[in-house]
Amino acid sequence: MVYGLSQRLLAEICPACGLASPGGFCGVCAAELTRVVRACRRCGLAEPVAHCPRQQMAWDVDQVVAPFTYGPPLDHYVHALKYRNARALGRAFALLLYPSLALVGAVDALVAVRVLARALKVPVMTRGIVRLVATPAQAGQGALERRRSVARAFRVERNLEGLRIAIVDDVVTTGATVNALAVEVKAAGAARCAVLAVARTAEPAQRRNV
Repeated sequence: MVYGLSQRLLAEICPACGLASPGGFCGVCAAELTRVVRACRRCGLAEPVAHCPRQQMAWDVDQVVAPFTYGPPLDHYVHALKYRNARALGRAFALLLYPSLALVGAVDALVAVRVLARALKVPVMTRGIVRLVATPAQAGQGALERRRSVARAFRVERNLEGLRIAIVDDVVTTGATVNALAVEVKAAGAARCAVLAVARTAEPAQRRNV
């Protein structure tokens, strides 16, 4: 009886419904998140891709793995994490991403999410990865505006020779931010730069079907 009570007290709470969860989102709430079907390996958009972002901008990212489509109800949770300091969602998102790491392949280091790195036993790089300017909020900006706002926003001040790096982000929209960082990562010698994100913004035609 004491053991059963302690298990209930120590159980995690689903950040969506507030009920007990084995970790992060419960199975019911996780099932409500829309998954990207047949994603393009390079850009992460659902195939067929009508307007490939790699034809519209320099694309230094080797692979994008973003298992979910950015839309309701996931957009609500992302906003809560980014703008309302709902830190518990960081772990919940990391646990959602965990199964997708196998799609990225071998990774020597992550840039960004500590919780995910601890779970995967992959080191996180914080030293020597510098954001030179605080870019303005990009919500509502078009692809060209996003590229301009993040141009030369990052600097890598360490040797990454031969390393396989994965940039971890919450949402990939146009890809401008992750590519701006990938440019610097590769200039520092990285052999490969992938992106692991919770969600990918769909193309306009695809959003109508979400």
